[in-house]
Amino acid sequence: MAVIRQSDINLAGVQGVVFDLDGTLASSNPDFDALCHELGITRGTDILQWHGALTCTQAQAQASMIIRRHELQSSATAEWIPGARELLNFLHRQGLPTAILTRNIRQAARLTLTRLQCDIQLVMTREDAPAKPSPVGLERICRQWGIAPSRCLYVGDYLFDLQTARNAGAMSLLYCELDPMPEYAHLADLVTDNYLDLVSLLQQEGPGCR
Repeated sequence: MAVIRQSDINLAGVQGVVFDLDGTLASSNPDFDALCHELGITRGTDILQWHGALTCTQAQAQASMIIRRHELQSSATAEWIPGARELLNFLHRQGLPTAILTRNIRQAARLTLTRLQCDIQLVMTREDAPAKPSPVGLERICRQWGIAPSRCLYVGDYLFDLQTARNAGAMSLLYCELDPMPEYAHLADLVTDNYLDLVSLLQQEGPGCR
């Protein structure tokens, strides 16, 4: 089973699941090499942090247009990540609430979800809460559900997702290639490259399996 457990989290205690969007549910990540090149910044720079630190109003507005264009272009071609739809269907059958917490703009997130025909209604973007790795968005989702963050599983594909989960006190799962795993993978409670294997694990150990 291609799910690597890195902590002793209790999956039977999961009461809600929150997902990142790009690279987690949808193959809609922008071309970050091209985006960074157009912005004139080094690959790996936190683009939103860099953008927020710009002091020139004109430069900030120009950068906003470039970032927005790249986000919308990638969302316009979004497709399901293999197994993600099946995972969501399983969670819905279990009666678990699901939500999305993304660093996208709202318009791009909605475009992606429309293309996927994904019916998740609770979507938190960087226009709704401070961008990840701030825990604020995840904490707000948990409050809306009436659950403790420690009972929430956050699923993502990048460092910011794992940091967000840790900052909120939530459980985390990293979706990524297993060979080799990224250097930040150790921050995740669970790591997988196959959502169908995750469904199998949740069937064995998840909510209702006590």
